[in-house]
Amino acid sequence: MALEAGKIRNVGVVGHGGVGKTSLVESLLFAAGAVTRLGKVDDGSTTTDFDPDEVKRKISINTSIAYCDFKGHRINLVDTPGYGDFIADARAGLRVVEAAVVVVDAVAGVQVQTEKVWKFAGEFELPRAIVVNRLDRERSDFFRTLESLTRRLKGRVVPVHVPVGEESGFRGFVDLVTQRATLYADGKPTDAAIPAEAADRVKEWREKLVEAAAETDDDLLAKYLEEGSLDEAEMIKALRAGISQGKIVPVLCAAATKGIGSQALLDLIVHEFPSPLDRGEVGGTDLKAKQAGTRAPDAKAPVAALVFKTLSDPHIGKLTLFRVYSGTMRADSTLLNPRAAPRSAWGTSRGCRARRRRTSRRSAPARSASPRS
Repeated sequence: MALEAGKIRNVGVVGHGGVGKTSLVESLLFAAGAVTRLGKVDDGSTTTDFDPDEVKRKISINTSIAYCDFKGHRINLVDTPGYGDFIADARAGLRVVEAAVVVVDAVAGVQVQTEKVWKFAGEFELPRAIVVNRLDRERSDFFRTLESLTRRLKGRVVPVHVPVGEESGFRGFVDLVTQRATLYADGKPTDAAIPAEAADRVKEWREKLVEAAAETDDDLLAKYLEEGSLDEAEMIKALRAGISQGKIVPVLCAAATKGIGSQALLDLIVHEFPSPLDRGEVGGTDLKAKQAGTRAPDAKAPVAALVFKTLSDPHIGKLTLFRVYSGTMRADSTLLNPRAAPRSAWGTSRGCRARRRRTSRRSAPARSASPRS
């Protein structure tokens, strides 16, 4: 597959620890055909949790990268840790992507690290989408979680899905844009009409979605106030612009371990999220230029597209910097040395460096107790 700059999507997957980020990444890879079986965190068989410590503890410790090709686009997924001890890696991952998927547990709602990664994404002015995951779990509630999102997170949070079924009976969702349902049986999706049980909810939230789309443009808002509605083409165009500019944060339904919602999220990433050329150079360059009142970098200039680590050695990995040059991609590798790496490319922190130092000390041979000769 030839890589064109406009058809690359670099997406950070962030959220509180234990909300199913790695399972969601695995589900996306499976839905796109990048892997032939759906790995599970409990089995230690997921693509992005491959470190022995991650497999043993069943949590993400390092930022990992996976990619898939979907509808002619290359999607690079940056799976980040969510636990407090490793949250600095989430910020480093968000520094080098163009958009973020924030995963929230349908039982717990917004948690401490959810708010932190939300602030990180806001710091880099990243477009975001929220995935309410684990809707098949006991005591899960999409609308209670939605209330938590609107109360605790800044931004215009608007659902684009309404779930069909609850807890163990969760079997799919209704797309509020197309007003069609996607129902799952044995992991396979089927298109269907809106179920009667969800009709009232769909009508209520569809109106709110149209209103949110209209508010992204003054002309559309005037038309909406005059006519009371927008046609589907106008709404889709407004939503895409609003999401890519960060004016609207869409909320999607998912049960990653069952593959529910994965294809819809892939579609959103491809159609609504920006490419590296749309965002310009990453790593804060555009933000600094904006704050200084200077012109942003030319779109034809080299654009940092993605940074990731390869753990070929327990203590000295490699930093691989991908840059997009006139629509082509090349990779430059160097030893993992935060001081030597470009600051715009590697969002390191004291916490990351300190953790590496602690690991090195633990693995170093014990010093002899005998006096020096």
